[in-house]
Order: sequence, then C-alpha cells, then structure tokens
Amino acid sequence: METGSSLFSKFIKNDRLPRFMFMPLIGDLAAKVGGLSYRGMCMDPTQWANSLMKTADLFDLDGVVAGFDFSIMAEACGSEITWDNDQPRITAPPGALNPTPEDNVRLKTVIETARRLFQVCHNQRVCIAAMTGPITLAYQLFGMNDYVNRINEAKQIVARITEMFCQCKPDILLYMEEKPLALAAPAPTFIRAYNTLKNEASYYNIVPALYIEGYAPNTLAAFSAMKMNLNIPGPSANGELPLPSALWDLNMNASGIALSVPVDDIDKAREIIQQGIDFHLKKGKQGFYTSYGPLAASTNLETVHQLVKEIKNTRL
Repeated sequence: METGSSLFSKFIKNDRLPRFMFMPLIGDLAAKVGGLSYRGMCMDPTQWANSLMKTADLFDLDGVVAGFDFSIMAEACGSEITWDNDQPRITAPPGALNPTPEDNVRLKTVIETARRLFQVCHNQRVCIAAMTGPITLAYQLFGMNDYVNRINEAKQIVARITEMFCQCKPDILLYMEEKPLALAAPAPTFIRAYNTLKNEASYYNIVPALYIEGYAPNTLAAFSAMKMNLNIPGPSANGELPLPSALWDLNMNASGIALSVPVDDIDKAREIIQQGIDFHLKKGKQGFYTSYGPLAASTNLETVHQLVKEIKNTRL
C-alpha cells in the first residue's frame, strides 16, 4: 500500500519514489476541521491531536505537522502574547526569561499533542514536529540589538525542547525561522547553533529540516550554507515564489527537495508540480510538495482536495 510512511522510507533510503509526497503545513485549518477555535484547540492535546488527524484524513495527506506556531516557544520563555481574532501575537519580550519553559501550558500541550498524534499516525503518515528555530527565538526574546550576542542562550533552550520533541519520535524535526535570519546571510554563529541541533536530531535518527519565510527571493540560495537535510521555503518578503534555479541552489546538497505550492492558485500549483517532476527527471532529485505557508482556516477545501488528487496521480 502506498502510504506517506512507506514513501518516506523509500526517500530516506534514496530508493526511487513513484511520486512526490504532499505534506502541507497545517495551521489553524485544523481548528476549523475540528469545529474549534484555534485558541481552544491548542490548549487541549486531545482536541489538537484529533483535529490534526481529522485534517490529515480529510485530505489523505502523506504527512502531518504538529506545532506550526511561531509564538509557542516565545510564550513559554516568558514573552507576552495577545490573542487577536483567534490568532496569537507576540506583543512584548519577557521581562526575565522563564527558567522552565517546558512547564508552559501551550508548550506542554503541543508536545503531548505530538506524542499522541505520532503514536497513531506513524505507520501511515510522515510525522513532522515543528518548533521555532534559535535565530528567530533569540530575536523574539532579546530584540534586534542583543539577539546576535545571545544566540547561544536561545540555542540551549531550543536544544532542551528538541530533546522533548525527539522523544515523541517524529520523522522530521522542522525548525521555523523568519526575520532576522531570513533577511541576513547565514553567519558562522547561526551555522554553529544549527550544527548542535542537527547532531541532536541525528542522534535520534530524525531528519532535521529548516523552514524559512520572509526572505528576499534573490537570497534564498544563501541558506544552503546551513547544510540542513531538508529546506522548506515559505512565503518570501514580497510574496514571490522561488525561481527553480534558486530552489536548486538551495537544495543542491540536501537530501531532497521541497516545493511550496500555493493552494489558492491551482494553475500556479500545477506549474510547481511540474517543476518537481523536472527536478527529478533532469537532476535526479526526489522530495515532496508542501503548502506555501501554513494552511489557514480560510483555505478552500475543494482546492486542497484537487491538489492532492493531481499530486497523487502524477507519476515519476
């Protein structure tokens, strides 16, 4: 049976895939599918796990993502969070760092959600745990003037939470970055922080991956210096999709290639699906499609169904 899990197993072994996988980044669409508010869902691990499973089942997705929320780690460390239209927003850095971020309610909830979700889904779908990366977390906690000098503090926090996520046994550990990493060349300090995290994930045989959004399209290839196993480009600073040449340069030395598909533009999505086929036929790269940013509650469900059908009917 062709499941996301079986396809990922082939991908890891570099065996030929019959098709690319489809693993969109599930945002608050899961709350809509579960008939919940996002705020209520992410306070209850049972409801969050069930909503993610329902979403994956509804679209027959190859992978499922837990924890895609840039505010959770910052809140756990003591940042002030304001809820506006059912969305969390970081409104102030911590007065003092919380010494035990792992005791925060939402962080504890997402880790328990991941544990329950992956336990149920592991035999059928690729399991992805997402968390804020150390560069973005340092910026959130310490601000523009101090974050570079305090990357190591943020890395130590991320490493502690990485250990907790690794115990949930995901297939992929996805580190989410936005500004300032997205708007800067990867500095040696940033690369060293990620070397530590990559080693930690590799110890558990988990694939470390980088998600980055808010970048300038012409600088995307520079992030190949991070030497991550997988790189997922989210929305760029100006909303432009990455050029195929930039995607190739970004992923030349990665384990595979991830192509972000805009779920609100079926014609453009078809172009990107073809790009994936071309990468495989011309350059020998295999990989997966994901969404161009997280799937929001406003996502057109029929369009997602159509994308899934087209991707699964496309053979390499």
